[in-house]
Amino acid sequence: MKAFWLPSATPEATVKVDVPSIHTVCPEGQEKLKLKSLFPISFTEETADQKSSKAVEKKSYMCPSCKSTITNTMSLVAVSTCGHVFCKKCYDKFLVKDKACLECSKPFRERNLVPLEKGGTGFAAHDERLEARYFKHLGSGSGLGLVKPAPETY
Repeated sequence: MKAFWLPSATPEATVKVDVPSIHTVCPEGQEKLKLKSLFPISFTEETADQKSSKAVEKKSYMCPSCKSTITNTMSLVAVSTCGHVFCKKCYDKFLVKDKACLECSKPFRERNLVPLEKGGTGFAAHDERLEARYFKHLGSGSGLGLVKPAPETY
């Protein structure tokens, strides 16, 4: 055959594929995203005198209120009116009571406080979604593993 694809030899599709949505959907909440609901986030960068003296210079960020270094294990809250990010402790102590940003003094309402999800490694779950789906037993030095589903919890 000279042609590598012949319409007459093409198999029929068994499943009809739906037309994809034209809306951008939030991967976490599955609701439609609107451009006006998104806002820029502003992290406060640590200055050189606030960093510990390490040989490697990496950018690190801090809570502008308590000056603690932000890590991927901290609970954070962003103010949607100005975009500043604070740790959960400062949120509980100051933001809820004052109803004004501690960085720029811009007033806001309770609905303008957006909790930010803790970061993970991408290989592990965290928070209330922590659930084992598979167990992997590595053989004795073989480098091969036996994978089986996690047992049901009752």
